[in-house]
Amino acid sequence: MWSNYQSASRLLLLLLLLLQRLLLVYGIVNPANDTANTVIYMLPAKDLGPETWRAGVDCLDSFAQIFFFRNPRERFTRSYNLMLTNSFNLSMPADQIQEGFHKLINEAVARAGEPHRSELFQLRVISDHEDMRSKERNKNFGELLLADNYVIIVDTVERLLSLMSRYVSRKRSWNPGARFLVLFHNPQVHNRPLRVASQIFSELMSSFYVHRVALIYADSALDYNLLVNDYYSNVDCRILSVQSVGQCHDGRLFPSPKAVYTAMTDYISGFSPKNCTFFVCASISAPFVEADCILGIEMRILGFMRNRLQFTINQTCSLESRGEMDSSGNWNGLLGKLTDGECDFVIGGYYPDNEVADFFWGSDCYLQDAHTFYIKVADRRPAWQAMVGIFEPSTWIGFIVVLLISWLFWFVLVSLLPEPDYFQQISLTAINALAVSISVAVQERPVCQSTRLFFMALTLYGLNVVATYSSKMIATFQDPGYLHQLDELTEVMAAGIPFGGHEESRDWFENEDDMWVFNSYNVSPEFIPKTDNLLAVKLGQRCILSNRMYTLQSPLADDIFAFPQNFFTSPVQMIMKAGFPFLYEMNSIIRSMRDVGIFQKIDADFRYNNTYLNRIAKMRPQFAENAIVLTTEHLKGPFGILGVGVLCSSVAFLGELMIRYWPCRLQVKQQQTATRTRRKRPKDAGRLRGRSQWERQVQVAPVIRFTPVKRRKVL
Repeated sequence: MWSNYQSASRLLLLLLLLLQRLLLVYGIVNPANDTANTVIYMLPAKDLGPETWRAGVDCLDSFAQIFFFRNPRERFTRSYNLMLTNSFNLSMPADQIQEGFHKLINEAVARAGEPHRSELFQLRVISDHEDMRSKERNKNFGELLLADNYVIIVDTVERLLSLMSRYVSRKRSWNPGARFLVLFHNPQVHNRPLRVASQIFSELMSSFYVHRVALIYADSALDYNLLVNDYYSNVDCRILSVQSVGQCHDGRLFPSPKAVYTAMTDYISGFSPKNCTFFVCASISAPFVEADCILGIEMRILGFMRNRLQFTINQTCSLESRGEMDSSGNWNGLLGKLTDGECDFVIGGYYPDNEVADFFWGSDCYLQDAHTFYIKVADRRPAWQAMVGIFEPSTWIGFIVVLLISWLFWFVLVSLLPEPDYFQQISLTAINALAVSISVAVQERPVCQSTRLFFMALTLYGLNVVATYSSKMIATFQDPGYLHQLDELTEVMAAGIPFGGHEESRDWFENEDDMWVFNSYNVSPEFIPKTDNLLAVKLGQRCILSNRMYTLQSPLADDIFAFPQNFFTSPVQMIMKAGFPFLYEMNSIIRSMRDVGIFQKIDADFRYNNTYLNRIAKMRPQFAENAIVLTTEHLKGPFGILGVGVLCSSVAFLGELMIRYWPCRLQVKQQQTATRTRRKRPKDAGRLRGRSQWERQVQVAPVIRFTPVKRRKVL
């Protein structure tokens, strides 16, 4: 019996050894324990032992120092962020390499500042074994700085894609423009480096828009191949190709670390946009992009960058908007084309707001534009109404007070001084004061010198008043002005005029103080700034939020009114997909153009051409039509003043006649009786008083003839 048992045991052992040779790898797990995270693999002896994982750790450490090295001009002022992945259920070599590299990195952090590791960096770890509570916690809280370098150790392509989609790309520190170093170790696929590398590079580009990827591929237990993604090559641009920059044997770079470094330097210098063709999606929005898809401020800036970086563009222009995210999380408009890969970046006077900045990248700001509301220009003021309103009411009150003071002062002077009696009437002094105040010549001149001085001063005052009023009246005839202009949004709402604009501009009013604007803001196509809608603004049908640069070059710029207050000022940038590999090169050119003043020159030329030159060109053919022709509409003001003057003077004369008629007649009869009495006096008495009587008659002449007597011609 014992011999039979031994023979059965030997047979079972032989079967196990045979299965080990056939399958090479076999895992035993614990199905009863749901929390088990370790897989035990049965591997050949050559794939086990510390030499195997130490070779992988040394290769990863040596090549990482070369791959993560950056040109000093590209370095940040902060320490770089290194993101490590910690995957569970890896096969034995990959799991040991992951554990060994993590230990090496932690020791390097603990001994920072040593000569062989003088560079400082920040370390982060992502694990694929997170419970639901940690996922919810990390959903609203995480790293604020983007990661700069990623180190990922996997054994299958499926595990890599799952780790990227479920964990790495969900973090707030996700940066598709970073450098990704992937170590792939799987004993089953040691002989397929190009196939696996092509699959990894293609999946990372199409699914995550990652381009700077290096792969350390295990050809055997101790040998590794160093592969890079040579997609943006200056020879064959935008064609996926796998390039080998060296090998690693038993933890040492082959043929030498210097040779690997030189190969990586050549690869990085060859990673450029030269001879590449980029697809540009532009929205027709003058003056940034004109309708011909050739002219425009942004097209000029893009052409300058194209000439410097030596790439070509294939632009398409349309009337589509920038786009917003719908309820399902998908983008529409031009941003939808950007996510679908139809274009590489978007232009057209756009700016990435907070919602867009979470999903896309934006270049440096190269222009800025102010946004305000545009509404109908107020109706022109009637000429007669403008004549009344050319002075402030206080000015007219001052004129009237001065006239009354002049009248009373003149009346007091002629009453106290020995002026003729007919000068001393209150109505006559009023008429003379009014006539002189409006610079009208009068026949009655004062006799006394004091009254003459006052008369001359009043005449000069009247000349100045009439000259000022005449100049203002001529200016009023030329430009009567406008009625009250709506220049505040509260007045627009009170008038019942709808207002709105671009959908993306509505987000600027989503705050506590401006919610009333946000709720009433209209985003329908009728409120998009374009010529047809601006014509409706001219007619007073709506109020539109638009940028000043677009409206400045519109033919309706002088026919609509812009609110003097700018509601917000937005930068103009290029929007591109997150991970665009040449954002640094394009930003460097933008900064250089800003430093030398090219953007200021472009902006100044645009404003000069669209303000002075265009308006001068508009004035020349219409100069003859702007001639002012006086009509009865313009004469309503003078006729009104004349009518008021005639009415007031008539009332004054009628009042004087009614009040002073009988006293004046009685005074005339008394003068006639006194004259008869003087005629009966003796001649001597007349001689004694002759001189004084003559002087009195000269001073008080009862009658003055205003019409000169014609001289009789004597032959």
